[in-house]
Amino acid sequence: MVVHTLKREGTAGTDEREDCIVKLLPAEQGTGIKVEIEGKARDTFRDEVFKIIEDTLRGMGIEDAQVWSKGRSPLNFTIIARVKAAAIKGGAFE
Repeated sequence: MVVHTLKREGTAGTDEREDCIVKLLPAEQGTGIKVEIEGKARDTFRDEVFKIIEDTLRGMGIEDAQVWSKGRSPLNFTIIARVKAAAIKGGAFE
């Protein structure tokens, strides 16, 4: 698989209900994916959201990133779409 690297910050999403904001920041090679989540459902769904974000990034070939996310009850496909959009905006595929 081809490894992609974030070149800059990429952000996608809104603070609207059933949506989330995802911000991706470049990280040094070998540091892995570090995720920080904010929002009301953080404690309840944290592990599931972590897994969705990690699986999406790894599926895109991104192995190192700092991730910040804040959501208002987003569905899984919304989280995936926001992660992909933020990665594209972050220059991972230029």
